[in-house]
Amino acid sequence: MIGRRRFLGGRFAPFIAAVLAAVVILAVVLYPTDYYIIRPGSAIELQPMVTVEGGQKDEKGMLMLTTVRMSKANVLGYLYAKTDPYADLVKETTVHSPHETDEQYNLRELQEMKNSQQNAMIAAFRKAGLPVKVNEQGALVVFLVSDMPAKQYLKIGDVITKVDDREIKNAAQLLAVLKGRKAGETVKLTFIRDGQAKTADIRLKAFPKTPGQKETRAGIGIAYPNPDGPTTKRDIELPKKVTIQSENIGGPSAGMMFTLEIFNQLTPGDLTKGYRIAGTGTINADGRVGPIGGVKHKVRASDKMEADIFFAPDNPTPAGSKQRSNYADAKAEAEKLGTKMKIVPVRTLDDAIKYLESLPPKGGK
Repeated sequence: MIGRRRFLGGRFAPFIAAVLAAVVILAVVLYPTDYYIIRPGSAIELQPMVTVEGGQKDEKGMLMLTTVRMSKANVLGYLYAKTDPYADLVKETTVHSPHETDEQYNLRELQEMKNSQQNAMIAAFRKAGLPVKVNEQGALVVFLVSDMPAKQYLKIGDVITKVDDREIKNAAQLLAVLKGRKAGETVKLTFIRDGQAKTADIRLKAFPKTPGQKETRAGIGIAYPNPDGPTTKRDIELPKKVTIQSENIGGPSAGMMFTLEIFNQLTPGDLTKGYRIAGTGTINADGRVGPIGGVKHKVRASDKMEADIFFAPDNPTPAGSKQRSNYADAKAEAEKLGTKMKIVPVRTLDDAIKYLESLPPKGGK
């Protein structure tokens, strides 16, 4: 019996060793890294996604939002991305805060998309000369800092409506009422969760210092490290209903293109004039366009979809710095591709509309 066990063990030892080696190698190559892989995504036609009540849907061309594909890199993906000219590797800390879980990040991205769509509606209707009423309802929690007190009491999606006896209608009021408070002080928060009012007594704590920061700030822990702080929860009243089916696309970078599509459906004529128009950029309610990430990948995606025009934010950069505007990066990528697609700089919604209005119809028709 002993001899037979030795015979089987010796006979299958190489096979067992090979299997174990394969398992070890597989475990190594699938081990997660602290990098994300960013690749070109898609240029997606907006007209099927956006419907304005009574609006015109007779575009001869099309307006397109642009996306990037982003995924966490394991060791194998990291090594492959190193050889892929269309892929970028970025540190996880540049994608989202180390104090933020993946679930919190995804929820925040979806909330930022919703906020972006609201800004697009406000900007488009006001540009079209139509009335807009914005009802501010409080400060929306979209970020929770680890090791800060808010994490024990609040959830993403809560709406803060009062601090002590001070009513809070927007994010700016929340930041103002907490400004100058010291660590150790206690504030009573009133907030809405799932339609129900709740309260919590929260002791303020010092935020972790950011690089170059001299003074320590105290707070509840919902705004760090976003310099704009929390978002305002709003209800918007429009004279025409707008429906946007953006599915699981997250983030604010489609804001400007949503605005153009809504405006085009609201007003007579056709802004596209037969052109295939892609672009990117955040939008503020006042029509200002802001920078985004991954612009070169969006240029590639737009070129693949045979776009004629690509709108890129021409965001100001500090004098003497090595930073470049989205427009500069987009133009450099277009030159690298050798594309005929025109890269157009924009800083406001008006810039984009004026450019399109100045174009002759495509093909002279």
